[in-house]
Amino acid sequence: MAYIVRIEKGRYTYLYECRSRRIPGRSTPVSDRIYIGRVDVETREFLPKSYVVREEMVLDGEPFEPRRLPRVPRCYLPLSGVTS
Repeated sequence: MAYIVRIEKGRYTYLYECRSRRIPGRSTPVSDRIYIGRVDVETREFLPKSYVVREEMVLDGEPFEPRRLPRVPRCYLPLSGVTS
């Protein structure tokens, strides 16, 4: 189950997507938080986290090692079954 955590600090409210998971051998679950963005308290404007890929991958038949990119939070994914 995923839920949104709000942390208020100064002028901004920081938003995180939080998921719980169990680890074998531990008695309590572990929470994973992914930063989504922040909300300006005064203007109520949402400022999302920017996802920018800064490197290019060139494939010229040479072997390459894939990198793990950060997981995109669920709120940025398109809704399934919605047609526009």
